[in-house]
Amino acid sequence: VWAGALSAAISRGSAPLVVGACRRGNTRLTAVIGGLVLALASLFTSFAVQMHQVLLSYGLVLGTGAGLVRETASLVLGNYFRKRREFVEMVVQAGTGVGIVLFSVVYKEAVGKLGWRPGLQSVTGALSLAFFLGLIYRSASLYHPQRRAILHLKNQRSKVKEKKSSTKIPRQPLVDLSPLGSRPVRMLMLAAGAAGFGLYTPAFYIALQGYQDGLEASALVLLQTFLGLAAALGCAALGVVIVRPSAQCLVSRQYLCQAALIGVAVAQVALGSVQGYHGLVLASALYGASLGGTLYSLKMLALERLRARHFARSWALVQAAEALPILLGVPLTGYMNASSPRVGYYACTLSSLCGAALLFLVGWGRQPASPVLPGPRLSSLGIVPPPPPCAPRPPPPDRRPLLPSAVSYASETQQKRARGPRPSGPVSDPAATSP
Repeated sequence: VWAGALSAAISRGSAPLVVGACRRGNTRLTAVIGGLVLALASLFTSFAVQMHQVLLSYGLVLGTGAGLVRETASLVLGNYFRKRREFVEMVVQAGTGVGIVLFSVVYKEAVGKLGWRPGLQSVTGALSLAFFLGLIYRSASLYHPQRRAILHLKNQRSKVKEKKSSTKIPRQPLVDLSPLGSRPVRMLMLAAGAAGFGLYTPAFYIALQGYQDGLEASALVLLQTFLGLAAALGCAALGVVIVRPSAQCLVSRQYLCQAALIGVAVAQVALGSVQGYHGLVLASALYGASLGGTLYSLKMLALERLRARHFARSWALVQAAEALPILLGVPLTGYMNASSPRVGYYACTLSSLCGAALLFLVGWGRQPASPVLPGPRLSSLGIVPPPPPCAPRPPPPDRRPLLPSAVSYASETQQKRARGPRPSGPVSDPAATSP
């Protein structure tokens, strides 16, 4: 349990470092290094025979590799997909549930049949795919519509001899803490840290609880399979609500995230009271669906409330806030369950409810933005879409009267010049001079 909790905590705690390294260097190179570290960590774990060796290889090194791979993939997706980010994140977060399903079967078949060392070495071959996938990452600037103009400007700039200046350009910091000045970032970190104490704990103990109840190994794998499939379906369900909002029922992302956290709390209470295989299946399915929805809706809430320019750095800090609660919450729950059966689940329930309550502070004093429906969908429903808030005002109508063509709009000065100068002497009356 300590090895798994340490690996999950390190992978999230290293997120600000990975984002800072990608800003200072190359994202593709960082992804390749992460895939290499991930595969080597699994290989080193296969040769571990003592507990401290497992903690070092599986907990520390594997967690670092997982953090490198996950954060670089998130940065690449953010650069490629800016308009359809919600849909792409739904697919990526659903992949977490699919990974739970696949690797539960892989670990059981490999380690259970081949043994510790050959089994983990076969798992290393599967994890090495992350190394080769990092090699095919390409910069989003290669597909820019004005790429030729950008390259031309860069070439011209390199030909011009730059003047030497005494002031040096400051380098990007490795860990950027400037997003902490934003109040939504601090509130999201507080809510994520409070919920992280018990959010991931049932994923570590569902199989152990089934083993203590006397279930077979195949039934334990089915429990993990139901958990992963439910996580993928829960993420997809909330993704449909966010990506394709309905005009009749608009639900805020904050309320969706709070509802998912409440579902996690209900599943944790159920895990503390159910017995038998069927009860564990229902509880694991409810927990998996709520967990997948929480992971997706929390990131989409951050994407809505935080600035897009600083989203990568801000989201890395939110993930880092979960590191210490995960490291402490998972083992403490096990100790509480050992002293009093299933009491630790109620502590996890309290942490999930606290995280859901703290989400109210994210938008305190600010009206949450409702989902925006495109114009064609509004018109099909009989709703006239309002004009954009920053649209320029239409020009005023021409109110000049229609005059005949003989009338001119010449100014008074131009008319005086056309008549000529006025005579300076007295004007004689023609009638007086006539005989």
